[in-house]
Amino acid sequence: MSRASPVRFVLVRPSDALNVGAVARAMANFGFDDLAAVEPYAPHWRSARSAIYGNEILARARECGLDEAVADCRLVLGTASAHNRALRLETVSLPALRTFLNKRRLGSGRLAVLFGAERNGLTNAELGRCHALLRIPTIARAPSMNLGQAAALVAAELARPGLSRACAQPASERPDVRRLESLVDAAMRAMARARVNAHLPDAERRAKFRRGLLQWNLSDADASFLIGLLTRLAPNE
Repeated sequence: MSRASPVRFVLVRPSDALNVGAVARAMANFGFDDLAAVEPYAPHWRSARSAIYGNEILARARECGLDEAVADCRLVLGTASAHNRALRLETVSLPALRTFLNKRRLGSGRLAVLFGAERNGLTNAELGRCHALLRIPTIARAPSMNLGQAAALVAAELARPGLSRACAQPASERPDVRRLESLVDAAMRAMARARVNAHLPDAERRAKFRRGLLQWNLSDADASFLIGLLTRLAPNE
C-alpha cells in the first residue's frame, strides 16, 4: 500500500468491473493512489485493471482482509445511506468533513474510507469497525448512490484545499486500528477472567466494547497504558 497518501480508499466486496474502474479513475482525477480491495469478485476485479487513468492504481491495489486494510489507519469512516437500518455511529455529512477532521486530528496517521458492495453496502459488522459514518446528503426518495459516483464525490471533497492537511496536521498521535485491536484483545481477556457479561457470546462482547472504544478520543499513549494495565490484570497466557 502507498506510504505517501494520507487517505486510503477501501472497497469491500466490490463486484462490478465498471464501478471498480470508476473508483480508480476518480482517485486518479483527484490525486489519490492508495486503494485496497476486500473480497473482490475475482473475474471482474481482474478485468477492471484496464480502467482509463486508474490502471496504475488498480495494478498497485492490494487485495486483503478488512483487518489488514485498516490496521495502520488512525481513523476509519464507513459510507452508507443508512436509510433502512438504525446505526449507533456518529454521523458526519460530507460537507462537514473538514470540521470533523479538524476535530479528529490524525497526526501522521492515515484515514481509511470504506465503500461497501454495490448491492447491499457495508454490513453492520463492517460498520462496527468504523469510528464514524460518512453520509452523502442525498434526498430521501433516492438515498443510495452508485459506487463510482459516491467515491468521486468523497475524493473531490477530500482533495479540497486544506482537507488533506487536516488529515496530517501535528497532534497527539491517535492509536491506529492495530493498536486498538490489541486493546480490545486485552479487555476481552480481563472480562473473561472477571466474568463480565459472561452470558454474551464472545463476538458480541468484542463488538460492544470496540463500538464504545471507537467513540473515545484516545491517544496512542492512552491505549498503551490501558493495554499494559489490562495485561497485568489478565496476562496473555
